[in-house]
Amino acid sequence: MIKRIIKAILVTAAIPSAVFAQDNPKPTNVRNAGSFLCSDYLPVVSQQGRQVEKTAFLNWAAAYSTAASRSNGVIDMFPLGDTWELLRTVSFICSEDEAQTFEKALQTALNRMRPFWVRSDTRVTSLADPQGRTILFYAEAVRPLQEILNQYGAGLTPDGAFGNQTGNAILRLNQARGAQAWMTPDGELLYQLTRPQ
Repeated sequence: MIKRIIKAILVTAAIPSAVFAQDNPKPTNVRNAGSFLCSDYLPVVSQQGRQVEKTAFLNWAAAYSTAASRSNGVIDMFPLGDTWELLRTVSFICSEDEAQTFEKALQTALNRMRPFWVRSDTRVTSLADPQGRTILFYAEAVRPLQEILNQYGAGLTPDGAFGNQTGNAILRLNQARGAQAWMTPDGELLYQLTRPQ
């Protein structure tokens, strides 16, 4: 998580100053991003451009989830090593109720991720998708992922090893719901697997 925060800060620092002069009369301030309503947040993440605002939400979510992880005594509350995927999960939760605040949607996302909370093992595994995508996923979260996939009929042995069977289970689930045909988890899949039935 610390690496993600540093990366987000470096990304922000690398934005040319001309970007800050964009035609947006109300740029998002990192300090108050959580108080925005989902109805204000969703257009920001769904439109092209608006990088300053997107980065502000990214930074705010990264800092918030880090603080929440520490206050709950866990290493990380989100199993993917990409804060943008956390924002994707938050976007789906925001779509459930656009009148809630971004902070409330983020809290909901992190609470739904409870089965994946990383409590003791900092090892991260790099998962490569045949379609060319590579993600970072906490090794400790693989077993809970397999257990939840079994609730959807995967028939996996929850051994904590992410192999072809786990990847194919994700692929079948994604194909069945008309999503991107990834064999690796993303923020949308985690949203689908953890939303109340």
